[in-house]
Amino acid sequence: MNQRFGVLAVSVILTTSLAACGPAEDASGSPEPVAQSEEALSGANWTVLQASGPAPIRSIIRRSDGWLLGPRSNGHEIEVWASSNNGVSWFRYGSVANNAAVDFGDVTMLRVPGTTTIFCAFREYSNGQFRVTVTRSDNDGSGWVYDSTVVGPVSRFVGAPFLFIRGNGDLQVYYDSEELAAAKGYPGHQWIAMQGRNGKTGPWTAYGVVTVSRETAAGAVSREGMPTVVQLGGDRLMVVNEGVEPFTTGGVRANVVNSIQSWDGGRTWDYSLRRTVYRSFIHSGSGRRYNAYAPYAIRVGNGPVGVAFCTDEDKGTTPDLASTPPDQRQCHVGYVSTTTNFETWSGTSAIWTGSIRNYVPGLFERSLNDVIVTIDAFAGNQRVMRRP
Repeated sequence: MNQRFGVLAVSVILTTSLAACGPAEDASGSPEPVAQSEEALSGANWTVLQASGPAPIRSIIRRSDGWLLGPRSNGHEIEVWASSNNGVSWFRYGSVANNAAVDFGDVTMLRVPGTTTIFCAFREYSNGQFRVTVTRSDNDGSGWVYDSTVVGPVSRFVGAPFLFIRGNGDLQVYYDSEELAAAKGYPGHQWIAMQGRNGKTGPWTAYGVVTVSRETAAGAVSREGMPTVVQLGGDRLMVVNEGVEPFTTGGVRANVVNSIQSWDGGRTWDYSLRRTVYRSFIHSGSGRRYNAYAPYAIRVGNGPVGVAFCTDEDKGTTPDLASTPPDQRQCHVGYVSTTTNFETWSGTSAIWTGSIRNYVPGLFERSLNDVIVTIDAFAGNQRVMRRP
């Protein structure tokens, strides 16, 4: 059985969410009692670098000069935040986009190795239409230009893009797509889609629109989202993403974390290797399952795949609904990793248990086995933690 986290504490008063993407959360918004230091409330070997204040949400890259860089959406603007001391502190460095008529979110960055070119992908929403848009900087993030639209405008949700460069140099983008599911005859479902380029420029048509991850059982509901991509070696890839239980437990569906693998650089996906990375236990009082959501995966030290995610399994009372807005859910941040192979997963350990308002953890390996995590604490605050 998966081990549970410890109990929370520490005070934070939160108002509106600045999270970049996604699903959901619950509670009154009243401050929590201060009980212990932040160090005491982090998981084993995780220490706090930044307790509050602005920093990137979920996505971090390293510039050619060694600075760290990442985006943060505040609704109508995509801000750029930088660190010259390896993530210990952050300062505003500019803006990717700013438009009062557009809601921006789900922002991610990718630097082309050995260059000063950085791509930034995000979800746009305006006039009832969604788009996945890509911008580009050719000067290490100092200035940005429009690059392309991957998908849209469409009325069904598309978003939460993740950029990846295949070993042959092709640029790919993975994203949530209600549009693809509906086109295949499953309106109301959401799948992970992928589109790619031959190289790093040109149209997003080199792979067609690939179905990466979805539930396939007869009668199952499929709501897959928030993908991250990890290279396991050569053209063997893994996508880790949020999903929901395909069938209800206690009358509702809880969030779970799934994975799937490709042997050919993302062209096709091996459903025999689809796994549940983490599924929480069932609350005895309601018969409902607790949630695991908003995952982020990286390969640590060229070894195991590590995944940070949110879970409400320490809540004690009835689990949050998967449809609850993120800034209203109660959760801690946990961590699992692959063990003897890329198909088996460890039990959970805690990254952060010091507050109940957390969202979209993002992992970044600063150097071999030196990992930091950013956690959106809402109200303009991002917590940054380190595990050497």
